[in-house]
Amino acid sequence: MIPADVPIALLGDAHLRADDPEVEAFVAFLDDLPRDIGVLAILGDLFSTWIGRPELAHPHHTRVVDALRRLRARGCRLLYVEGNHDFFLRGLVAGDPFDALTETTLDLAAGGRRLHLAHGDLVNRHDRQYRAWRAVSKNRLFFAAFNMLPRRRRQRLVDDLEHGMARTNMAFRGGFPVAESLLYARRRIALGSEVLVFGHFHEERRIEVGEAGRTGTLFVLPAWRMGHRYLRIDPGAPPAFVSA
Repeated sequence: MIPADVPIALLGDAHLRADDPEVEAFVAFLDDLPRDIGVLAILGDLFSTWIGRPELAHPHHTRVVDALRRLRARGCRLLYVEGNHDFFLRGLVAGDPFDALTETTLDLAAGGRRLHLAHGDLVNRHDRQYRAWRAVSKNRLFFAAFNMLPRRRRQRLVDDLEHGMARTNMAFRGGFPVAESLLYARRRIALGSEVLVFGHFHEERRIEVGEAGRTGTLFVLPAWRMGHRYLRIDPGAPPAFVSA
C-alpha cells in the first residue's frame, strides 16, 4: 500500500548500454532524486537489453542497480514494468531492488489517483510481427532452452539481439498509434483507472480521455535518455512532466 500523500515519479526507455555517458547521468539522477518523492516507477527498457541472469550482467547494469539500491535504502519504493528489451527479470531483481515487478501491467493507487501503468508494446494490436516475436521471446520454455547454452554463446546471442532490435520492424515505429491507444485507455477508464501511463513510444504526450461518464488522462513518457524528463504526480496537483 502506497500512502495517498506520497509523490510518485515515472520514467521509461533509458536504453542504457555499455560505454554510454547516459549511464553516469542516470546514476546521478537517481542519487539526486528529490527527497519528497516516495515512489519511482520505471516503465521498462532501462537498458538496451536486460536478461534476468546474473552471469550476463555487465558493469553498467551493476552500476545502475547499485544506485537503485541506494535510492531504495533511503526509503523510496521502486516499481518496474518490463519492456520489450527486458526478459525474465523477476528472479534477478524482484524484491531487490524493486519492491514490485510485473511482466505486463501494474494497477495501483498512488499520488491520490488510481493509476494504470504499462510499457505500451502491446497497445498496438495490428503490430502482428512484434506480437509474434514477443510470444516466442517471452516464453519460459524458450528461456529454459536459452539457459542451457554455454555462457559465451548466450552472450553472443544477447549482443546480436541488442543490435537487431534497433533495426527491425520499422514500419510500426513511425508514429504514435493514436486510435489503438485511445481504445486501450477507454477500456481502462471504464474499469476505474484515472491516470494511464505508457512508455515505449518515446513521445511525450498528454491526452484527455472520456468513457462511460468517466474521465481520465493518458500520459506517454518521453525516452529518458533523450532529455532526462519524467512524469511527476503530486497529490492535489495536476501530473506534470519535469526535467531532471
